[in-house]
Amino acid sequence: MYRLLLVCAAVLATARAHADPLPASVRAHAQRRTAPLVIDGRLDEAAWQTAPRQSGFTQRFPIDGGKAGFTTSFAVLYDDDAVYVGVWSDDPDPTQIKNLLTRRDVDGPADAVSVGFDSYHDRRTGYVFQLNAAGVQRDMLLFDDTNFDDTWDAVWIGDSAITAQGWTAEFRIPLSQLRYAAGETNLWGLQVVRYVGRTSEQDAWSPWPRSTPAVVSRFGTIDGIDHLTPARRLELLPYVTGGIERQPVDSGDPLNHQYAPRGNLGLDLKYGLGPAFTLSASINPDFGQVEADPSQITLGPYELYFPEKRPFFLEGTDLFRLPLGQNDNAVETAFYSRRIGSAPNTNNLSYNYIDAPKSTVIYGAAKLTGKTRGGWSVGLLDAVTGSEDARIIDTGGRPLDPNVAPLTNYAVARVKRDLRDGATQLAASATAVNRALDDPHLAATEHDQAYTAGFQLTHRWDHDKWQLWIHGIESYVHGSANAIALTQQDSNHYYQRPDATDVSFDPTRTSLAGTGMSWKLGRDGDVKHWRFGIGGDLRSPGLELNDLGFQTGTDRLLQFAYLSYREDTPGAHLLNYNIYNDVFSINTFEGRVTDIGEELNFNAMFENYWNLGGGGNYDQAYWDMVAMRGGPTLRADAAWSGFAYVNTDTRKKVWFSLNGNVGHQPATGYINGGISAGATVQARSNVDLFIGPSWQETDNPLQYVDQVPDGQKNTHYIFASIKQATASLTMRLNWTFSPHLSLQAYAQPFVATGRYSAFKDVDNAGAHKYADRFQSITGTDYTEDSNNIYVSRGGQAYTLGRPDFDLRQLRSTIVLRWEYRPGSSVFAIWSHGQTNTLYDGRFDFGRDLSGLARDPSDDVVMVKVNYWVGL
Repeated sequence: MYRLLLVCAAVLATARAHADPLPASVRAHAQRRTAPLVIDGRLDEAAWQTAPRQSGFTQRFPIDGGKAGFTTSFAVLYDDDAVYVGVWSDDPDPTQIKNLLTRRDVDGPADAVSVGFDSYHDRRTGYVFQLNAAGVQRDMLLFDDTNFDDTWDAVWIGDSAITAQGWTAEFRIPLSQLRYAAGETNLWGLQVVRYVGRTSEQDAWSPWPRSTPAVVSRFGTIDGIDHLTPARRLELLPYVTGGIERQPVDSGDPLNHQYAPRGNLGLDLKYGLGPAFTLSASINPDFGQVEADPSQITLGPYELYFPEKRPFFLEGTDLFRLPLGQNDNAVETAFYSRRIGSAPNTNNLSYNYIDAPKSTVIYGAAKLTGKTRGGWSVGLLDAVTGSEDARIIDTGGRPLDPNVAPLTNYAVARVKRDLRDGATQLAASATAVNRALDDPHLAATEHDQAYTAGFQLTHRWDHDKWQLWIHGIESYVHGSANAIALTQQDSNHYYQRPDATDVSFDPTRTSLAGTGMSWKLGRDGDVKHWRFGIGGDLRSPGLELNDLGFQTGTDRLLQFAYLSYREDTPGAHLLNYNIYNDVFSINTFEGRVTDIGEELNFNAMFENYWNLGGGGNYDQAYWDMVAMRGGPTLRADAAWSGFAYVNTDTRKKVWFSLNGNVGHQPATGYINGGISAGATVQARSNVDLFIGPSWQETDNPLQYVDQVPDGQKNTHYIFASIKQATASLTMRLNWTFSPHLSLQAYAQPFVATGRYSAFKDVDNAGAHKYADRFQSITGTDYTEDSNNIYVSRGGQAYTLGRPDFDLRQLRSTIVLRWEYRPGSSVFAIWSHGQTNTLYDGRFDFGRDLSGLARDPSDDVVMVKVNYWVGL
């Protein structure tokens, strides 16, 4: 790691100053407001008529860098409280303007204009505000120049109006919602982008080629916003909730009741520490309006990932984003906020009845975020969760109140420094988890301390064509000998593997430490056609991030090289296309090569605005380190997979999507495939409907089942053939009555079945031939009943639980949202859920669908009211 830091320092020392890629003419001037304005979208006041207008937009899509097909102009005003933007979007046929009415923050195929301010003028951070032709608001936060967070919400007002010349949009953005450095004079970054719904044309005021991944650094500038009085920026958002829950209760259950009241109250607070820093705090945060997680099932060794949806933890994601790994869709990170307040783990309890907390209470949480004029960004987060007890009736009939979650403090800190106008960025981060493990049961399973320290470097040069980024992290966890023993043996480590040469299981140790690092170097920035580069991902066996992060797997070194070609100039039949290819290899710290492979994918948009894409990969797999769940390393076999998708023209009132995938492993006979489809219907300008069925089927002859000891204490690693089927149907309805009142309905029935057969006992995990790695358990070797399989062979006997399953779920949510004043809302929520598990394993659509209708349900009806106060 230290050698890489020296290399980074050398690169920075020899880099040339970052060149400004923008023409000097992309500069606007803001005028102080001296006359009253009514924010109605009409732009007919004298203040707008005398304001200096800017125009000269450049087309971005479909012709990258072409002349704009429509005339667009804008003006900017300001006063001591707010910035005002007026946009005139001329259109020769106003009847064709798509003024779709959707709920707030929906990016629909409507005519719209976006205004972005880089008020720090760091060329890295932007605040974007959007209005569509129906007056629907959307906002997002841009960070690190190329990334965005569309969950960020600001309190502002705006409106639109259809005119004889086209349509107009009017924004009032309070200065309290922006972050800027103090000073008598200010130079901000500015971008205005127009979207034309019926043609999908995009026009930008400051040239913004599609060939570049940069966003904020392509902003133009605006001057004149001077002599600002720093806003006090105190915001209070108290809330109250009330409702009732109905849940299924087993006959004879003395702990739970079918009906239970639900209610809560709390406060969110934001306080500006100067114009550039903000202290955010939440006392007893509530997440009552959060939508249900989609149904998922996994038979692998790793936990499932669910994205964060809680507003307090979503805000400020730019400073607390600490990704791990190289996958384009990577979810691994050093900070996974859903660890905070998650449901306590009750898997180790034995009971007949239980009343367990559905989440861990969060006493309070606070964040400090901001950026100095000199380019230093600071983010601090701290949250305290309370101790939680469950109520159980144990298997002996005794009532007990076991502690299932300890008092815990979570902390995250990150500091970033921008250099060379934001083209270079250095950052350092740290996380800490401290638990008060007074209960011996929790002390035997949980870490009392968990820390990480990391650094991040991003560097662009040669007019942003070349990019280098490096992320490094160190981890340390501490706990009782039993807790650390469990960590060594879990799916991220498997120190107990009998053939491991780089690690060994130590039941006496009380701490574990590890290192991770990812890097990428390539000509992958503002390049028109060819892109290429190399990269890697290293994780030592002891890396452990799951106390506050999300991590799957360690003990590997991934190396890759890639090459891609893209074309954004429309041709006779294609508007654009992209082809990408990479090769990779993976090995462990003991030098064992586990995988070598190649992948190729492509996507294209046709002149009729249909999208087509697909790809495939080939893995010459050699060894599987986790298949035996801590047993010997299992030899693996080559496999290939492919996927394809097509989307029709999203400008239409009805458009469709179709996705398919297939995979095959010739040596074992493994095969899987699936298909999903979707239809989106714009029934009216304010009503849209989505319906999407999906089907996935797998035939895997080597699915892990269990590891069991026999009477002589020999461990048997049992695999089997599984026929697995998963089906779901996703339905969404959005009905918007006004830009501030909307109804959203969501429902997803989900069925997953798995039927096991042809059980196998692995006895030669390293054999070259697939058939030589195991002994089949034939009909003469076992007997069975409805719950168990009893194996007796060669003087060895053991029992397996029958693994067949049939999981069926229905999850649905209806949410009515009313923003009755800026920043203040009422939510009325009905959440409905049904879950049942059978042990049949056969997929029977009629039986499972009718069973869902009869299964007992869990229903919650809630009302939440909050009231925003800005002082």
